[in-house]
Amino acid sequence: MKKLFCAAALASVMMVTSGSAAFAAGDLGEFGNNCAFGLTKGVKKFTDCSVQEKIDGKLYCFSKQSAKEEFMKDSKGNLAKATSFYSDNSGN
Repeated sequence: MKKLFCAAALASVMMVTSGSAAFAAGDLGEFGNNCAFGLTKGVKKFTDCSVQEKIDGKLYCFSKQSAKEEFMKDSKGNLAKATSFYSDNSGN
């Protein structure tokens, strides 16, 4: 009985933890975790947000380091392009 209780408790903790991690990862970056640089090119590319940059208190995700570097060369202009494309295509 004791083993069964411990197994059930452990399973509950694992489900809550994995659910929380998935929720936190899904809500991590702006643009629904799409690559901010890709959006400037008219492409929605979901990322795991492992490459990221914080701009004005908001977290932006990138598909790779080189995409982040290109985006940051003109972060203000690229942010405007990405925001425009994403807002026009966020329902797709």
